[in-house]
Amino acid sequence: MYLDISQGFLHPGDSFPFRKEVELEKQDINGETVTFDPVTLEGTYFVADDTVRLEGSLKTVAHASCALCLGPASMPVEVDFGETFRKDANESEDECFRYEGKQVPLGHMVLTLVLLNLPMRFVCSESCRADGELKAWNEDAKTWAEEEGEATYRPFEQLGQMLEEEKEQ
Repeated sequence: MYLDISQGFLHPGDSFPFRKEVELEKQDINGETVTFDPVTLEGTYFVADDTVRLEGSLKTVAHASCALCLGPASMPVEVDFGETFRKDANESEDECFRYEGKQVPLGHMVLTLVLLNLPMRFVCSESCRADGELKAWNEDAKTWAEEEGEATYRPFEQLGQMLEEEKEQ
């Protein structure tokens, strides 16, 4: 999907409104398949020399499996953005995107913004409690809970013991 910026070259420095919908392919993120509703971009752009500036908001809904019960989970993604495009940009080193001609490619920018704003894990609802081997995060105790209620997940416990031993020596 491209945004036509030819009006910006005719009237440099003037802001022009835009509204676009971009389709994102499903993504494999850490072994989890995440799909997206169409992404809506709204905002303005202006052209100054060979630089194009897009400012606006992005909205979509991401869909994946719940980390607790493995049921379907959705997460709205809403991002305000201000991105720069340059003809001579090196996307791997510069903090801007590259464009050619009189059109700005939106796909890479949209994918980057959406992926950077996804949650670490999807949860279907605040009250979701998993069954079986998938235990729910116990928000009250801030530990992983077992059926007996005894905390068992202590990833830094060994590190703490090592620090205590080092202090004693």
